[in-house]
Amino acid sequence: MKNLSFIQKIKSFIVAHKVWSIVVVLIILSTTYFVFNSKTNAETRYVTSIIKKGNIVVSVSGSGQIESTDTVDISSKATGIITYVPVKVGQEVKRGTLIASIDSRDAKIALETAQLSLDKLLKPDTLTLLQKENSLKKTYTESWNNMPSFIVDMNNIVVGLGDLYNNGYLGYKNKILLSKTGKDRLDISENAYWDIKKSLDSTSLLYKSLSSSNSNEDINNLIEKSLDTAKGISNAVKLAQSSFDYTSNFFDDDTSSSFVDTQTNLTAWSTSVNSYVNTLSVNLSNIKEITLSINDTIEGADELDIRQAQLNVETKQNALSDYFVTAPFDGIVATLTAKVGQSASGSIGTLIAKQKLVKIALNEVDIAKIKLGQKATLTFDAIDGLTITGTVEGIDSVGTVSQGVVTYNVSVSLDTDDVRIKPGMSVSATIIINTTKDVVVVPNSAIKTGRGVSYVEVFSSPLMSSNGEQGSTSNTLPSRVPIKIGLSDDTSTEILSGLKEGDIIVAKTITSTTSKTTSSAPSIFGAVGGSTRTGTGGGSGTMRAVTGH
Repeated sequence: MKNLSFIQKIKSFIVAHKVWSIVVVLIILSTTYFVFNSKTNAETRYVTSIIKKGNIVVSVSGSGQIESTDTVDISSKATGIITYVPVKVGQEVKRGTLIASIDSRDAKIALETAQLSLDKLLKPDTLTLLQKENSLKKTYTESWNNMPSFIVDMNNIVVGLGDLYNNGYLGYKNKILLSKTGKDRLDISENAYWDIKKSLDSTSLLYKSLSSSNSNEDINNLIEKSLDTAKGISNAVKLAQSSFDYTSNFFDDDTSSSFVDTQTNLTAWSTSVNSYVNTLSVNLSNIKEITLSINDTIEGADELDIRQAQLNVETKQNALSDYFVTAPFDGIVATLTAKVGQSASGSIGTLIAKQKLVKIALNEVDIAKIKLGQKATLTFDAIDGLTITGTVEGIDSVGTVSQGVVTYNVSVSLDTDDVRIKPGMSVSATIIINTTKDVVVVPNSAIKTGRGVSYVEVFSSPLMSSNGEQGSTSNTLPSRVPIKIGLSDDTSTEILSGLKEGDIIVAKTITSTTSKTTSSAPSIFGAVGGSTRTGTGGGSGTMRAVTGH
């Protein structure tokens, strides 16, 4: 009922407004006519290319900065007053070039002293050897010259001891009155007397059989035997003194003339014999030491002594070298604080290596393609027109993560240097991954893919060119030729098979769409008129679409 009421209302409106109703109907009819009577014409044009041989260069690009291969502080190991500074800031120096020298007089003296000590070990001094031999001869001569007085003095002591035990203070008259302990003590001391008497007689006979012209070995044996005899007499005197002390105490005698004389003699004998013991001991010790020293001089120094002296010379040489500060490598003096007259201590400047490196940051995809030795092309933001080549020298094994992105540094050395290149400058680098030369290449836009197969479109003969328009039309469609592709760069791709030099391929396809509309529209008065517009009317035009791979 509602729909019927709506239709009745429309009819009532049309009857009441006949003129306006006719105008609306005419407008609707005119619009429908234009829509359904428009005609569309489409045109396809082909841009072709003749295949030629060329080169393919595959590369990876990145940016970074110039860095010096090495930067070190120039430091002085020695302390002292700086005496010479031959370089200036900015000067280029070679490895080993003197940067500064420090007062080294004390170090030079120490080195010369160590060298002299080593020379003495390596080259025995004939004068020193002669002096040692003379000293040995003198010791033997003195020992021989002392023998007569030794024999006489020792004989006097032995005779005195004999008198002491025969009819002296320790003789039979006193001995018989002593206790058993006292008698035993006297027997021990008297037996020592008889032993040293025999020893002295033997030494005297040996002395009488020799002369000063005998060998050193014979005289040395006499000295040793004399020393044994002297030690025996010294012991006999001590035992006599002990027996005398016991006897005088036994008789409570310390004032008799016999007591006084005996005590005086024992003291003198002890002093005399001990003096000979010391002299003979010293002579034997000197003879032994001098003889060993002579043998060492003749045979040369011990290997360990020589090595120790050599190490001492090396140590002094190194210490002297510390007073001369030199460049550790070829480079440029960046800073210099050393001045003549100032005290050197620690760092005196900075040296940077002359050789420079480029540090390039690459992502984890590109870094897998980089290998040591690959060539690179470098350009510099700050130096217009400068392009130089380089070589990959280092690749980071560990990447750096920043905001979830992993990058790796690649070090590229410069094949040539330019004084305008400074550390810190920005660099753009193109690292060449692979290259092929003199191969069949096609534009990347010519390659299409269908059902997993790469192909290009080919014409068997050249197309007629159209004046003033891009591409050419063809009454026949191009044929599809499957291809096998190799390397590709940003613009071209290597063709391994399927095409040959001289083939005509479609580089790209251009599709033109031209709209032509013919209309016959009735006038508002019932008459029908017609008009045609083509090309550049306000509602029409030309649209071109470029297709390709």
